[in-house]
Order: sequence, then structure tokens, then C-alpha cells
Amino acid sequence: MKKRGDANIWWIIIGAVIALVVLIVMMLIFTGKTQPLQQGLSNCEGKGGICVPSNDGCPRNTLSASAFDCDSGGKCCIGTAKKCTSGSTTDCGTEGICNPNNYCYPKTT
Repeated sequence: MKKRGDANIWWIIIGAVIALVVLIVMMLIFTGKTQPLQQGLSNCEGKGGICVPSNDGCPRNTLSASAFDCDSGGKCCIGTAKKCTSGSTTDCGTEGICNPNNYCYPKTT
């Protein structure tokens, strides 16, 4: 009887080792696959935002969102920014001005 019990313990140990190897392989597979997903989730442009230089303000109708990253190193502005033609004074209305990055910004007083 004792030899039969010893044999069962070896099968349990072998099963545990196989399960551990499978777990490690699964972790390696999923860790490699989720890196691009993680980068895409934190990307500003992927959320419909625009990246502006850090020292500039956000365009009209947008808010600064520090939770999202910009590839260019600037800051992310989320919202519906209005595009304009560079140098145009009519695209942004009477309360805005078109900056060189072709977005309407509020006039500074």
C-alpha cells in the first residue's frame, strides 16, 4: 500500500511542474502581445485629440488631458478643435485667431 501512495505523489509533482511551465509560457505570450495595445490606449491621437507644444495653450473647444501621451513630447488636447487656414482672420470668428499650427485659439487680451 505504501508504494502506491508514493507513486501518486510523483504524478502530482509532475502535473504541478507541467502546469507551472504552461503558466510561464502563457505569461510570455500575453506580455508580448499587450505592449502595442497598451501604447495605443494611452495615445492622444488615438482618442481623437491633438498634440500641441507644451508651452502653448490648447485650441478653442479643447481641454488639456494629462492622461494621454503625445509622441512629439507635447501635451494632449481633447475636444473638437476647429481647423483654420493659416493667416486667415475669418475662419475662427471674431473671438479667435488662427495660429501657425492651423487651429483656432482664443484671442489673448
